[in-house]
Amino acid sequence: MENPDLCCPLCALVHTTADAQGLAWSSQHEPDGSVTWICGTCTRAQLWRIEAGLAVATPVGPAAAERLRPAA
Repeated sequence: MENPDLCCPLCALVHTTADAQGLAWSSQHEPDGSVTWICGTCTRAQLWRIEAGLAVATPVGPAAAERLRPAA
């Protein structure tokens, strides 16, 4: 079962029930008490930030890309 609210904020991979039972995903605890889950691939890519004690991701992903409007 998938919960679309639980996805990696860096790549949008959905955090499934099977993932919750494993150790592939890492958690980032936010100042407001919420938890952001980061997939294993993004965790490995951002390992230097984790080891430095820096935030890896924001609780929400980046805004959707917008199509450029043609010049007038």
